[in-house]
Amino acid sequence: MFTITKQFITAGKAIFTVHNRSGKHYTYKVSFKKGSKGFSDCYFVSLLTGSNNELDYTYLGMLNPDTGMVKLTRASKLTNTAKSVQVIRWALRMIWKEQETPEGYGVHGEGRCGRCGRPLTAEPGVNPEGERFGFGPSCWAKMQGR
Repeated sequence: MFTITKQFITAGKAIFTVHNRSGKHYTYKVSFKKGSKGFSDCYFVSLLTGSNNELDYTYLGMLNPDTGMVKLTRASKLTNTAKSVQVIRWALRMIWKEQETPEGYGVHGEGRCGRCGRPLTAEPGVNPEGERFGFGPSCWAKMQGR
């Protein structure tokens, strides 16, 4: 496991799970779409709702990368009162404020690079200094401008 950060969430293809002490968990995907022709860049949030970890995601809403807030849209398949919506909002609030989750709760990556989505081959995105961050070496170098 590695620490989920704002940088990981907004890298482009982040997949992560939020769990509580009773074992209940929700898996989310945050995808980035570059804006064009007068449209802004967008971050789309989806919830894993089926057994296929690659394809069974349901659109949840849009992420504001400045605040970490998820806003539901007309196309959202869930409502503000859905537990999965409340959970993602809570988790992102913790991440954006860089707060530790309470004991028994957690947010963890799914062993995929947050930027490209490919499986991490080194132990969950460990850099040469031993820091865990959730990116493969090529994507980390690109994100560092190398």
